[in-house]
Amino acid sequence: MPERSAAPMVVVPAGTEFEGTLVLPLPARIDGSVRGRVLAESDVWVGESGFVGADLAGDRIVVAGTVQGDVFARTSIELHATGRVVGNLTAPSLRLADGAVVDGECRSGRRAPAPPQHGPHRSA
Repeated sequence: MPERSAAPMVVVPAGTEFEGTLVLPLPARIDGSVRGRVLAESDVWVGESGFVGADLAGDRIVVAGTVQGDVFARTSIELHATGRVVGNLTAPSLRLADGAVVDGECRSGRRAPAPPQHGPHRSA
């Protein structure tokens, strides 16, 4: 769970469903369901009830819920014990708690590829 502060935050509450490209200019917490693509300029927290069926890119990514898609972070990815990712993890730093599940490849260190840039999604 993100630290409490007076700074603005985008929240996708439990019970909310979103489909499409979600561009987040502020830190965000996802407790609902998001499908499509998530591009964040800051930190993203996927809460225990959160589901992201999308590629997810941001500064720092914390997963306590479920992500089905590739996760890219500019600084770090952290999976809590309840976190589950079906996809690849790419970040300079990775932290996995006991019980966290990753069904995919993990890439970390200074040579980890950069996350995708903001902008329209282009299909091959």
